[in-house]
Amino acid sequence: MRNELYKMVFSFVTVLITSGSFGYINYNILDKLNVIVDRPNDVENDKKYKVLLFTGINIGLYWILSSLKMKVSVSILFVLLFDVLGTICIIAPAIKLIDFLINKKRVSTGQSETLKVATRDYLFNSNKPQATYIYDFDNNLISCGWLDYQQTADNGYFDVTLTPFSEEGNNGYEDVSEYARDKSPNSKMLVDFEKNIKIIVIQID
Repeated sequence: MRNELYKMVFSFVTVLITSGSFGYINYNILDKLNVIVDRPNDVENDKKYKVLLFTGINIGLYWILSSLKMKVSVSILFVLLFDVLGTICIIAPAIKLIDFLINKKRVSTGQSETLKVATRDYLFNSNKPQATYIYDFDNNLISCGWLDYQQTADNGYFDVTLTPFSEEGNNGYEDVSEYARDKSPNSKMLVDFEKNIKIIVIQID
C-alpha cells in the first residue's frame, strides 16, 4: 500500500513538473528581472519555448534527485528552491554573462549593443517621479501628468495612468521639449508610429 501511494505521488509530481508549471516560475522571475524578453511579433510562441526549456531543466533536476533516493517531498522542495534562488543566483547571471559576451563581440565588429527590454518599458523604467506629456503628430497636447502606472509591453495594449499636475504650466510641445533638452538631461521621448503619438518623459532627480 505504501509503495502504491509513493508511486501515485511520484507520478503526480512528475506530471506537475513536466506540464510546465515549474518552468513558468523560472520564466516569470527572469521576465520580471528583464533578463529575457519575448519577440513582440511572436510573444506566445517565444514564451512557450522558454517555458519548455526551463521545464526540461526542472525535469532533469527532479530525476537526478529521485535517482539519489531522496523523498518526493525533499525533491520537490529542492526543485522549488532552485526555481527561485537558482534562477536569481545562477540562471540570471549566466544569461547576463552570455549577453555581455555577445554585446562585446558586436561592439568589436562595429555593431551596436542589444538590450533585452521593449522600447516602452525602457522609456518608463525608473523609480523616480516622471512628468509625462503625450502629444499627437501635430504637436497638440493629448494629456499630461505624473506617471502613476503603465502596463508592461508584453501586455500588448498601450495605456498609462497619470496623476494630474497640481499646478498648470506651459504644456505646449515646444516649451516642454525645450525644457527637456536644456534642463533635464535624463529626459526621453517615445515616438509611436502606430498610434501617431509622441511621449516626452521628464525624470525628476
